[in-house]
Amino acid sequence: MIKLSLIGTLILIGTFTSICIGQEKQKKISLSFSSGPSVPVFSYSKHNGSNSAIWTGSWIEGFSKAQSGFAKTGFEYHLNADYKINSFLKLILLCGSYSNSVATQEMSDYLTLSNSNKEIKAEEGKYKYYYFTTGLGYYYSIKKFEINFNLFCGFGISQYPYYKFILLYTNLDPPIEFEHVGPKPNLKSFICGSSLSASYIISKTINIGINIQYQMASYPYNVYPQSVPGGSPHQFDFSDKLKVRVINIGPKIEFCF
Repeated sequence: MIKLSLIGTLILIGTFTSICIGQEKQKKISLSFSSGPSVPVFSYSKHNGSNSAIWTGSWIEGFSKAQSGFAKTGFEYHLNADYKINSFLKLILLCGSYSNSVATQEMSDYLTLSNSNKEIKAEEGKYKYYYFTTGLGYYYSIKKFEINFNLFCGFGISQYPYYKFILLYTNLDPPIEFEHVGPKPNLKSFICGSSLSASYIISKTINIGINIQYQMASYPYNVYPQSVPGGSPHQFDFSDKLKVRVINIGPKIEFCF
């Protein structure tokens, strides 16, 4: 039994040693940075007031961001950490941020048109998001090139999508505003996505390439609209969902260890 245990121990030591030698030959850990345009797609990219306006009688209380996100192309950046498990699979950690400006002119045009051409102006800041994810990736090397395909999921945070309507046709100074008067908490969502990248190996420690990432999330929120000052003659609260679908594209630089 002692001899068998000794032989087993030697086999384990030999196996571990060979794994370590293999790890020294191949860089197992890499860190990469990528940034570029963030392109909205599907309903998030729509600027359609007619299918998203929320009516109460003859008045528009707001726009359903689940139907039309009114998002415009913005900017994204992220950091990516990889650990290669074997010759084709790797674990990934991904965190980043992106933002998209809002097509308020299209919102204003629809509000004015629906109000017998009495001017109403919509105002809204940029959508801003932060995300933290983990996942699994596949990679394949061809000479000085490496192809990567990743699947990931995790946690996303969005700023509250606050917007208001300024009733310019009232000719008051300051004009009456119709806006959300409740709390404006940060929104949270489960997110998932995938990415495809191609890299050129410059040296043992540096790669450069391009990264294409698709990401989706849905952020529910509540709206309590009211005219300011004075308050509305009626109260109509509603729930909505910011359905985010983006394609992020950009160059990347990768450092291997």
